[in-house]
Amino acid sequence: VVLVVAAFVWDVSERATEPFPFAARDLERGQPIDPEDVEWRQVPVGSLTLPPLGGATAATAIASGDPIVMSLVSRTPPLPPNSWAVPVPLPIGAGQGTAVNLVFSDGTAVPGVIIQPATEDTFGFNTDGLVAVQGVAANAVALAAANGDLVVLVEP
Repeated sequence: VVLVVAAFVWDVSERATEPFPFAARDLERGQPIDPEDVEWRQVPVGSLTLPPLGGATAATAIASGDPIVMSLVSRTPPLPPNSWAVPVPLPIGAGQGTAVNLVFSDGTAVPGVIIQPATEDTFGFNTDGLVAVQGVAANAVALAAANGDLVVLVEP
C-alpha cells in the first residue's frame, strides 16, 4: 500500500522543468534560425542540452515540432549564392567572415570570404580553412592551393 501511495504522489507531484526550443515551422538546411522559428516548450530539467541559437543556422532540415538540439544547429554561415567552399591554407587567427584576396602566381586575384577558419592541433599542425569563392574561379583557386601557388591576403 505504501508503495502504491508513494508512486501516486510521485506521479502527481510537480517535476522540475525548463524551457527548450522546438521548431515552430519546417526549416531548410542553411536557413538562419530566427526567434519566430522557435517555439519554447517545457521539458524535464537536464534532459536536453540547450543549443546556442544566436546567429545559428539549421545544419540539416528540421521538421516542424522537432526539438532543436546541438546536432541540428550550425554556427557556420551558409555559402553565398553561386559560391563553392574551397580548402585553402589560411593564417591562424583569421576569423570566420573575414574577407580575403586570393592571389595567383601570375598576379591575378580572386576575392573570397572565410567560412571556416584554419585550426592548429595540439602537435602544432595546421588544418586548412574553407573560403567561399564564386563558382567561376573555384577550380583555379583549388588547383593553385593544391600546388602551393596561392597567396592569401587577409583584410586588416
